[in-house]
Amino acid sequence: MTIVENKKCLFAPPFSDEVETFILPIPKSKLECFNGLRIAGGWRYFNQLKVIQKKKNFYVEVVMTTDNLLSSCKIHSKNSLIKAEMNLDNIVKKRSTYSKLNMSKPHIMGVINITPDSFYKQSQNSDYNSVKMIFEKMETFGASIIDIGAESTRPGAKRISVSKEKKRVIQIIKNLREHNFNCLISLDTQNYSTMKTGYENGVDIVNDITGFNNQKKIAFVSQNNLPIVVMHMQNDPKTMQNNPKYSFAPIDIYKFFFRKINELVSMGVDLGNIVIDPGIGFGKNKFHNLDILRNLSIFHSLGVPILIGLSRKSLIEELTIDNFKCRGINKKSINPSKRLSGSIAFAIHAFNNGVQIIRTHDVFETNQALICQRALI
Repeated sequence: MTIVENKKCLFAPPFSDEVETFILPIPKSKLECFNGLRIAGGWRYFNQLKVIQKKKNFYVEVVMTTDNLLSSCKIHSKNSLIKAEMNLDNIVKKRSTYSKLNMSKPHIMGVINITPDSFYKQSQNSDYNSVKMIFEKMETFGASIIDIGAESTRPGAKRISVSKEKKRVIQIIKNLREHNFNCLISLDTQNYSTMKTGYENGVDIVNDITGFNNQKKIAFVSQNNLPIVVMHMQNDPKTMQNNPKYSFAPIDIYKFFFRKINELVSMGVDLGNIVIDPGIGFGKNKFHNLDILRNLSIFHSLGVPILIGLSRKSLIEELTIDNFKCRGINKKSINPSKRLSGSIAFAIHAFNNGVQIIRTHDVFETNQALICQRALI
């Protein structure tokens, strides 16, 4: 477990060459943040930053105002000031419209699994009529996007053939497109051939758990101006939970996205077509996941919208079992059907950190929680 020490002073001036510097806005409501800056043109504001520095394998964090950050950089060097201003600009600038969606407000992505082995049994579907019924309900309940996947990516899952994946999902997407749904259709796939066929049959967004890990996929989405979700995953679903390791997960994943966004843009992908997903539970243990969630706002300085998927995940089970143990109760498992409350708690946390898209199996309950939370700010 990585320790980030809270200090009064950084290792060195912010963004100086001998250290790595990362800035995280501390999100607040407008009423809590007099003369604050808006995060990503959205509903959260900040007037303070958490500044994290890495020097070799050591980390420190210091809380400071934006003015203090800029004045420290200005005193040090022009180059430091330019880097600080670029990071702040990325945090503040309004996000582009993403596949017709206004990213200045939060959106819900519903989940439909056309798989017989999804980790959450109640989300397993196979026939068009049941998918259509769920799709209609999710749209009515407040989903802006519905993510449809035909290959399980739960921990330990084995790959299926591309032909089997297509057989499960393409005809269903084609049938859905015959109706005048307002919801955008996202295709959850890691296969180039499925992406291509899905796009040809009306898919609006492609969501790739491998983070578009080859140039063929990148060239395809670039040529077709296709909006994408780029997820971070360590290894693959079959092996990803076999002792995953990070120096400090939020920063390691931030650096992955920094490189990946530059690669995508250099190959012609429009920055406005990119959404990032830190991939909670994909090659991360409990401590990695919690570190990411505690430091979610670090990803705003990448300048693109953020998606978080926490719905019914094993992290909720682990934390609940830990609580039982603290009270002397031997509880060995918490079924995914009993993880709704934890899912909503994490959804509210994501919302309060300015995350633009929340991916969930439970659209009605999540949207209701967001409606109530928004009424208070």
